[in-house]
Amino acid sequence: MSLRLLIVAWFTLLLSACGPEIYALNYTSFVDPAYRARPLAARSVLVMAPTLGLARRQAAEQAMAEVLRESGLVAVSGLDVFPPTRGTPTNQDVLVELRARGLDGAVLLWTTEERVIETRGTRTVTDTETQTVLVNGRPTQIRVERRREVPYTDQTPTAKYAASFMVPAGPTVWTAEATFTGATFDAIAADAGTGAIAKLQQDRVVATPPPAGAAPPPAQPGAGGGGGLILPGLN
Repeated sequence: MSLRLLIVAWFTLLLSACGPEIYALNYTSFVDPAYRARPLAARSVLVMAPTLGLARRQAAEQAMAEVLRESGLVAVSGLDVFPPTRGTPTNQDVLVELRARGLDGAVLLWTTEERVIETRGTRTVTDTETQTVLVNGRPTQIRVERRREVPYTDQTPTAKYAASFMVPAGPTVWTAEATFTGATFDAIAADAGTGAIAKLQQDRVVATPPPAGAAPPPAQPGAGGGGGLILPGLN
């Protein structure tokens, strides 16, 4: 494994140890004024990751569901509600399911841009070689270090994300955007999902974890498990 990949892996472990809140720092969000004085504090949420490739959708939805469930809340995966075999759901489809299942809202996550940033430069490399020289008339081997500059290119996956939160009554009450970098686009998708839920909790659109020792809320009707994914769509 290269030094850069080792650094990325170490940094990823460090972020994981800091909890979901560290990923929320990437987001800039806006809460509808009608939901500021009286926060929604949703406790049952449909998590969806539109526009993502299959692996990235799964990573994002699983990450969102994990944060919610670790907070003692109810998470319903989009794949369980809108299987890819049935086409792309519309906003109205989502609202119908929210009302039918008695859920508090739906968070939608999608990418607005993906690209790889290349960084070019040079680094110093030290080579060691053995040479034979005469010392007091005797052949003697010595180690000689030589430094040289070599070119390198670093490639860093970068993605921009947008997210929104819909309530059963119809309106979008929260919107946010963020930029993430990571080792792979799949890893970025998971970070974006984690950060979206954490930011929703910071903005009090989604309920925060209950106090230690408190009993978790009862499951909402239709709030099944599953770590699925969701189809693209929904702008």
